[in-house]
Amino acid sequence: MDLYINGTSSISAFDSQHGLPLDNADRFTCTEPDYKSIIDPRQLRRMSRIMRMGLASAIKTLKVANVQVPQAVITATGLGCLEDTGNFLVKMCDPDNRMMNPTAFIQSIHNTMGGQIAMHLKSNCYNNTFTQDVLSFEHALLDTIMLLEEGTIESVLLGGIDELTVLKHELTSRLSKAQKESEGYYGQGEGSAFLSISGLMSSVKLEKLILSQHPNHSDISDYFSNHFALGEKTLILKGKNGGNRDEAYKLTEFILGTKPTIEYKKYCGDYPTSCAFATWLASEVLKQNVVFDAIPQPKHVLIYHAYPDRPHSLIHLSTC
Repeated sequence: MDLYINGTSSISAFDSQHGLPLDNADRFTCTEPDYKSIIDPRQLRRMSRIMRMGLASAIKTLKVANVQVPQAVITATGLGCLEDTGNFLVKMCDPDNRMMNPTAFIQSIHNTMGGQIAMHLKSNCYNNTFTQDVLSFEHALLDTIMLLEEGTIESVLLGGIDELTVLKHELTSRLSKAQKESEGYYGQGEGSAFLSISGLMSSVKLEKLILSQHPNHSDISDYFSNHFALGEKTLILKGKNGGNRDEAYKLTEFILGTKPTIEYKKYCGDYPTSCAFATWLASEVLKQNVVFDAIPQPKHVLIYHAYPDRPHSLIHLSTC
């Protein structure tokens, strides 16, 4: 079954017109919209920042795709609602043993964003959240593909969301000091990216998702060599972020060859569901909404995402 991306929306640090807002040299924070123009202000008061990001992205995606209510909502998050989790844990360690407010705990659950989207849309459709750390989005995409190929539904709202809090940035910076000082390290990031996927033909086609379990990643190598000729206009979006993680990308030098390559994490930072941002970016490049200087307009975009000791992923999008 052929699958297509009918609508996209992203909230991230990336702004193709005004550059990248950085808190400091290794922290990417999102450029957030005016939420009051998207979400009822009465609802906004009860929402954490990550819930606002996720719901706003979902609403804008459905609007672009001209979908009133999706038939499935699938979300991915590596770390969930970190701000609420941090608040709950800090209060739990209160030396004065004051009464705790349970709201932060209730809203810290990973599937809170999916639940908020369903409540806003008044939807009781299939709703699932994947929390497989750096492979969360890939597994959510796999679930999306399997659902649509079953033929029981026609459209899926898919998203990847993670936030970067001050506490998380400080703790991670201490643990990864060596990586932070390494050449090519872009820094920690956050973002919310949603896609509306269906069998309805549009300008961007979802060709393939591969999760490679083999040490030599032969399935990725075979797929690339069997489907791409040297003359084809192909762009590689690579999830490299410097430090020790660079070792995972050495294989791409001979698998993917000398195709034009962009290291997408220099636009969004490193976070578990950054591959959702890369998929949004790939879709925008194919639709020519984002143009990179000195790189010809591609017909194919390959997103290659890898971490040490984890399955590597390859997502292939093409223009119709």
